[in-house]
Amino acid sequence: MHMLSGHMSHFGKNRSLGLLLIRIAVGIVFFAHGWMKINNMGMIEGMFVGFGLPGAMGIFIAWLEVIGGAAMVLGIMTRLFGLLFAVEMLVAVFLTGGISNGYKPHELEIFLMLVSLGVALAGSGRYSAWALEHNHCHCEKGKCEHCGKEEVKVTQ
Repeated sequence: MHMLSGHMSHFGKNRSLGLLLIRIAVGIVFFAHGWMKINNMGMIEGMFVGFGLPGAMGIFIAWLEVIGGAAMVLGIMTRLFGLLFAVEMLVAVFLTGGISNGYKPHELEIFLMLVSLGVALAGSGRYSAWALEHNHCHCEKGKCEHCGKEEVKVTQ
């Protein structure tokens, strides 16, 4: 039992691996939904017009989901795309009846909104293709709270 708890304590300390798995899951969902929209652009434009929005908004959302989903998986600008996805899902909930319809019809949107917001707050973690996301950090010594890197240099 002691051996198992030793492995579990090490497993629980890998925050960046957890963020990678969350980013992959969220990114795949958004990419797949965006790809479906791109392949049905006429229907999507009509749906957005039906919501009282410009049809071009549907095109924007489709490409946001494809590009942002891929970026999320790769760890590129995850804070920005996480925030954009969270706002998108909040708007989607209210466009489709809001909370007056209860939780169940909006289960996926609420889940994606909260996970996307979590990624926006936490960042991409250490396993990211986007090293520039770390440039905002001004940690001087030790482990960076944003990316988990050791001995971070101050950037101007």
